[in-house]
Amino acid sequence: MGIRGRLASRTMGNRGYVMPRPSLTLVFGRTSCGTAASVLMWDGRFGSLEEQAFGPFRPDGEMGIDIEDAAARISRNPNYRLQFSHAFGQPPSPEGIVAALAAFERTLVIGNSRFDGFVLNKDERALTPLEKYGLEVFTNRGHCVSCHTIFAPMVSAFPLLTDFEFRNIGIGFSGDGFRDLGRGAVTLREKDYGAFRTPSLRNVAVTGPYMHDGSLASLEEVIAFYDAGGQPNPNQSPILEPLGLTDQEKNGLVAFLHTLTDLEYQTTPTMSRAPSEYDGAQVYER
Repeated sequence: MGIRGRLASRTMGNRGYVMPRPSLTLVFGRTSCGTAASVLMWDGRFGSLEEQAFGPFRPDGEMGIDIEDAAARISRNPNYRLQFSHAFGQPPSPEGIVAALAAFERTLVIGNSRFDGFVLNKDERALTPLEKYGLEVFTNRGHCVSCHTIFAPMVSAFPLLTDFEFRNIGIGFSGDGFRDLGRGAVTLREKDYGAFRTPSLRNVAVTGPYMHDGSLASLEEVIAFYDAGGQPNPNQSPILEPLGLTDQEKNGLVAFLHTLTDLEYQTTPTMSRAPSEYDGAQVYER
């Protein structure tokens, strides 16, 4: 999974095979991804971080082993046994693995972008004139806030830039139909075919490629796609329509989207291979 965002156009499984969708970034705005969203993943198939944590241990999951085998494997590691004892008062177990993963994911919160300074702290100097112009396009001519709602009051008091809804914008549709049914594969309703969750735009400038299939490489390509009105298909959301944006408006949008990058993002501790004395456990390093 992408701890600090999507690192490639596809998620790589444990055995080297490529997963069908890129991972959604796990960092979220002050309210963690597990408490902000009622359902998780591009297709909303999981209802909690705990439920999601079991997913990669399925037969077709990224880990390549089931969770019972994973628990047995890390039980052979003295360091993990000690840490599980401290945290749960028992040896490593499937339930403990899931609880630990979910607890860690709930710490992946952000809220220190220049946009936050401008909106929450009322700092007019936080954004340049071009970036402010891009925000105006974002909220008006571009209709971006129709899906990427800046504030979602029922979820969080902080700007998350998503309404958490599922929509079909046409990515992946061809004359043969939808390559990925998206939400439709979960609900089994034909009207949901090709619908995917609206992701948060936080850190969007540094977490490409974009869309559920990683098919758009840059913000410029994304804006061009929406400016054209998306990809027409039988289930396309009525929100989409050709926009006719000028080059200046597009440049402003790109500039604004860069203001959503957390100022601490590049210096946040990252996961790495542990020193040998930890026998393969994962630790932080700066």
